[in-house]
Amino acid sequence: MKHFVTLISLLSSAAMVAQTAPGFSITGRIPGLKAGSKIELINTESQSRVESTAADGSFEIKGSVDMPSLFELRFTNPEKLTDIKALQFMVENLPIQVSATHLDSLPLYVSTGNLFGGNYECFSIKAGEAQKEYMEYLETIRPYEKASYDASYNMFMDEKRDTSPEGQKRLEEVYNKAFGEHADAVRKFQEDHAAYHFCTGMWTNELYTPFAHTEAEIQEIWNKVKTNNSPARLDAVRKAMEYARKYVKGKDYTDFALLDTEGNRHNMSEYIGKGKYVLIDFWASWCVPCRAAIPIVREIYKKYSDKVDIYAISIDQDEKAWRQAMEQEKMEWNQRYAPDEMFQAVVEPYSIKGIPHMVLIDPQGKIAFVGHNALLLTSVLDNI
Repeated sequence: MKHFVTLISLLSSAAMVAQTAPGFSITGRIPGLKAGSKIELINTESQSRVESTAADGSFEIKGSVDMPSLFELRFTNPEKLTDIKALQFMVENLPIQVSATHLDSLPLYVSTGNLFGGNYECFSIKAGEAQKEYMEYLETIRPYEKASYDASYNMFMDEKRDTSPEGQKRLEEVYNKAFGEHADAVRKFQEDHAAYHFCTGMWTNELYTPFAHTEAEIQEIWNKVKTNNSPARLDAVRKAMEYARKYVKGKDYTDFALLDTEGNRHNMSEYIGKGKYVLIDFWASWCVPCRAAIPIVREIYKKYSDKVDIYAISIDQDEKAWRQAMEQEKMEWNQRYAPDEMFQAVVEPYSIKGIPHMVLIDPQGKIAFVGHNALLLTSVLDNI
């Protein structure tokens, strides 16, 4: 479902176009917001965005949404482009007021979905019921979020931290406990308030994780969220369910052709069903995240080689670059090559949207895991 918004700056000399359908109006006055500051309004689900510039301390945004959704409002200082402040809140078709004691009180933008700091007592969002639900979520999760941040700081950034093996072990235990409790708190709120607009959005996003849900789990998610009062939101859930059923957990793997290091053609089926799990790692020499994940793959190779065979499949168009990268990285596990025509044949069956893209296939030829996070994969391997 496409979400459309229109942003109108107070500085705009263009006439305001009358809306033919109910919409939202976001108004705000924030001391410290300089004239000419760039304003961006981003739908965190669809990533659609619009941009404009602010008046001195004030702004106005008009538009419409087809369902209550989480948006991010960013303010960029024209004199310091790396200084970006941001707020997240639920937008629905009604008047919304944003206020703050000063721009400096707002959280610092790090990346979409990740805001740092900010004084929550110094700004407010007056909106509708969806925002009240979201604020309930934030107030519930905030203590866990702070604990996980503190644990991360103490473990990685505190210059006075205990760097002895015993000290690092203690910090790691606190770190793992804090992040585990944070994740558990988010999941509990999501379970307990599944029909809240924000929570239904989270469930929808989860359904777009390929090969992560069984048919029973897909139906269970629907049973949780079906009392949500937005027809458009429920339509979005149904669309996500269709995707999840196409890439259902435990689906049989799809065979494909590839080349070995000698240029000989093989089928992936030659390596599956031999009594071990098979890990397929699609990567490329030019892919920075792929290269960064290689040390983790190496640890997987060392730790799990008795039950997992690894096949790194390069999608490089430049075969020389692939071979050079193999040499540089000293990759001891199985290396294969999939030129463009071979790679394109597996993009749709394995829902490949980027690399690294890792596929774990069990000894029976069923897909057990798909994702790009090698660290998450290790937790899956610990349980097989």
